[in-house]
Amino acid sequence: MNWPSIVCPHNPSLFRTFTGLTVVVRVPHSAQAAEAAAQLLESGNELLCVIVESGSPFDEIDLPADLQSIPLAVMTPALGKFRHLVRSISRLRDFNLRVYLPAHNPQNIAGLRILSSLGIHTCAVLGNGPKDWEALTDLMTYAVLGRAPHASMEPFVFIASNYDPHAYLEWGSLYFNDPRRFLHVDADGRVALSPAELRQKRFVASSWAKIGTSSLSLTIQQRVQKWRQFFANNHPCASCSGWKICLGKFASEMNKNGGCRAFFLEMSEVCQQYKEQNKPAMKPHIWQL
Repeated sequence: MNWPSIVCPHNPSLFRTFTGLTVVVRVPHSAQAAEAAAQLLESGNELLCVIVESGSPFDEIDLPADLQSIPLAVMTPALGKFRHLVRSISRLRDFNLRVYLPAHNPQNIAGLRILSSLGIHTCAVLGNGPKDWEALTDLMTYAVLGRAPHASMEPFVFIASNYDPHAYLEWGSLYFNDPRRFLHVDADGRVALSPAELRQKRFVASSWAKIGTSSLSLTIQQRVQKWRQFFANNHPCASCSGWKICLGKFASEMNKNGGCRAFFLEMSEVCQQYKEQNKPAMKPHIWQL
């Protein structure tokens, strides 16, 4: 099997325990991003991106010029004050950057749209907690079908681009949450299958060296097929019209207001429109004898 990428904290000693892998490095402050990227490359591994896990609003995060060539995923709780960002927007367009904002905050929904309209790539974090599904539907429609020029907004563009009405679609990789693509390692080298399990200290191996190819492949396969439990348990999510692009991610919210069902049904229809709009032009066939 092809090894998944590794997501790990900034730790040069830890980097040296990997060989020839693709790595995502997590740092708490943007000031550490350049050093983390350089040290990861020096270890003989390949850098996929640096995740900046900041507790500050985006307008307070300093992204110096030396980060311009480094792929960045900036995870921040809020946009902050737009007037503070205005001076740096044109400069930020030149960065290899995606800004992640939690979608449970109505101000962040507006912030995602503002940043996208200004050419900054974004991702709405659709985590647990109350969400305005109607506002998210408007945001999704703008992201996928909006005619005015704007940067990509995930997960909506990814879902629309990869949508197949006859297949299930997993988009957790946008959040580094798909064990086929990403495994998570803590500062001690212990390996977990997801960000949540890393926080909960639920590990599948005590070190990277102790993972066997066959055992890892089986563990990942079992996790990827966990959605089958919804059918085995006759869960209402399994009969939802939006199941194929939700896969039960919001099962805990289903009984609160049903907003997720309406959202993913609308998302399916928007995906169909997107496919029609982006269908390759058919070249005329000339008759032949």
